[in-house]
Amino acid sequence: MNPPRRRWWLWCAILLVLISGWLLLRTPPGWYQPNQHASGAGERFEQLVVDQLTMLREQDQRWELPLDVASCNAFLAQRLRPWLQRDSNGALGMLDALGTPQMRMRPVGLASPPALILGFRGWSWLEMELQGHQDGAACTQLELMRTRVGGLLPVPASSVSELPAKLTFPQRIPLQDERTVVVDAVRFEETGLVLICRTQLAGSE
Repeated sequence: MNPPRRRWWLWCAILLVLISGWLLLRTPPGWYQPNQHASGAGERFEQLVVDQLTMLREQDQRWELPLDVASCNAFLAQRLRPWLQRDSNGALGMLDALGTPQMRMRPVGLASPPALILGFRGWSWLEMELQGHQDGAACTQLELMRTRVGGLLPVPASSVSELPAKLTFPQRIPLQDERTVVVDAVRFEETGLVLICRTQLAGSE
């Protein structure tokens, strides 16, 4: 084979490798299916969560809010964008840049709670893994452990994400009637998350 032809085949091979690598980085895993949720599932889940948050309860009564993966993913696919647009001026930051998020739970081991994986398909497939630090039966801190492009290549989370590196509890959710829902901790389960909450009455803080 003469040198010009060898160079041509070499460039073809390099181009094929680059295209294959690009497709690999862009291809999401099978669990990422934001268009496969039943119509209205996101709206129904949103209403269920709102009903639980606003339910009349005794002062500091402890209650739990289960968030299963399937329902959360339906909300993320169908309701997250309009929900964020209510308080924005059109630009949605990370959502515009990375695309629709979906989530799954990944078992870590018997001694640790499952990890929460957030996946986005924007210019490439991007995974963010959050791990809970357990205090007894619940987690009082979530930490962004790793960010990977294509599910393989690690990248600094700060370069692609507006998510905080750590989320600590308690977190407070003010209601329109001046009550406050306090999320004291989160419990990781195989099928989702459970928020451990209590409601403070107006003027009780």
